[in-house]
Amino acid sequence: MPLAAVGAIALLAGFVSVEPATAQQPAAGQAAAGGQAPAKNYKDRAEYDLFSKVTQTTDPKARLEVLNTWQDKYPQTDYAQERLQYYVVTLSQLAPNDPTQRQPLLNKCQELLKLDPKNSLALYFVSFWGQAVGGATPSPELQGQVESAAHGFIEGADAAFAAANKPANISQADFDKAKNFRLGVAHAALAWVATAKKDNATAETEYKASLTTNPDQGPVSAQLAKVLYDEKKIPEALFQYARASQYTGPGPALPPNVRTQLSDFFNKAYKEYHGNTEGADKVIAQAKTSALPPSDFTVGSAAKAAQAAAEETNKRMDADPAFKLWYTIKSNLVGDQADSFFTNSVKDFEIPGGAEGVKNFSGTVISIDPPDKPTKVVLGIEDPAKGDATLTFTEPLPTSALDTIKIGSKIEFSGVADSFAKDPYMLIFKDPSIPGVQTTAPKKTGKRRR
Repeated sequence: MPLAAVGAIALLAGFVSVEPATAQQPAAGQAAAGGQAPAKNYKDRAEYDLFSKVTQTTDPKARLEVLNTWQDKYPQTDYAQERLQYYVVTLSQLAPNDPTQRQPLLNKCQELLKLDPKNSLALYFVSFWGQAVGGATPSPELQGQVESAAHGFIEGADAAFAAANKPANISQADFDKAKNFRLGVAHAALAWVATAKKDNATAETEYKASLTTNPDQGPVSAQLAKVLYDEKKIPEALFQYARASQYTGPGPALPPNVRTQLSDFFNKAYKEYHGNTEGADKVIAQAKTSALPPSDFTVGSAAKAAQAAAEETNKRMDADPAFKLWYTIKSNLVGDQADSFFTNSVKDFEIPGGAEGVKNFSGTVISIDPPDKPTKVVLGIEDPAKGDATLTFTEPLPTSALDTIKIGSKIEFSGVADSFAKDPYMLIFKDPSIPGVQTTAPKKTGKRRR
């Protein structure tokens, strides 16, 4: 008896059902005409009754008992392939809630594939349940079985899901969705094998293929996240951790407690990598609606930004001795021995004072206070938009000084530092000298470096 109806329905995602069959008992010894293969025969009426009972038993536990009885009494039968297919369908119904039936399911799938190497049902279940049985340390034999089955299913998917195989009571949309669901499983199975072989490049490719085929897979997003994180592809990994932590359905989703753990990990890892939480909400919003990030997706690295800034600072110091001296002073004043350095090397000294051949520092005017008769001018030396030097004057600067000291203009100065602030950094000068500007009060002088 052909199992076309059973096979077609079994191809659908979610669950597998068995329809009652209407088997007719053929005459003993009946042969096909025209030189064709002989017709299948039952050994006797008892075998026919067992087969009929299998097709009519809807409870999978009860059906498994009948199948076992049939196999025990008739180990050799013309209906070996049909019986194996019923075994596969039955065990697949029991496997989700009974782990002890998963290895027997794989065994029966392998037996069925020996008779029918392209059986998409068996290929799919080996791809799916092989991962559950093998766990994190699958045997080489199981890896080979899963890899072969997954490739076989992918190669035969179009034929298995051809229009002629669609059950009449299943919409084309649902049929296509079932195909994509199972293709996603097959690609994930190949990624699982690759991970066991420590082949992260292939695992990444196959997990992405799985999510491209079927985006609705929270667990696969989590698996891809780990592979990417291990490969140090942090921005993409962060996206997948966000996806796995936020995805709740309609496809397979991780348990709430696992999603919470992944969400906490995402927040921690994002802050460590980016330097702060800015932009994390945008990544989460994208991940809620897409299984894979857009092609231009990125997350800025705080470490890379700091490295780039350090390289740029080094280049600037090589080209500008005045800045090199300024930066050296700052580095010491924000360090652990800041107070000691200020007392022994900055306070009461004329700076730059000709050290390293530097006579003046230069910076960009950020603010003048008060605007009409200023007694305080804030400069940005390292960054023209961020103040790090304050020039204070005992008497207001004359009006003529404002021709040179304008917001946004660059001026030079030298003098004696009066005090400093470590965070945010600021070095404060009292009555410094500004070339080309006549101040009201005499400049404060300090010791010269030898």
